[in-house]
Amino acid sequence: MQTTEFLLPTLTLQPLVENAVRHGVRARENGTGTVNIATREHSDCYEIIITDDGPGFDPAAKRPEDGRSHVGLENVRERLRRVSSGELRIESAPGKGTKAIIRLPK
Repeated sequence: MQTTEFLLPTLTLQPLVENAVRHGVRARENGTGTVNIATREHSDCYEIIITDDGPGFDPAAKRPEDGRSHVGLENVRERLRRVSSGELRIESAPGKGTKAIIRLPK
């Protein structure tokens, strides 16, 4: 069931949506696509799901050394863990888009 009756730590959603736009939508050949944000309430937690229909990636593959800092997702994970005992899971596959799932315990 969709819900809005939960608190989300500051600066949690923004980096995930930004990644969905930058690495998902804008990475498509035509530079267009869709980002969706959904919520769900379960008996033990709340979920916030951010999906994009971009090119996706292999989460197990080693990230190329490009000289950039890639700390955004780790910062979100740490913030969720410290502030709300929450967690972040990323699901993706080449050609299948990406899904970021935040779980916040009740």
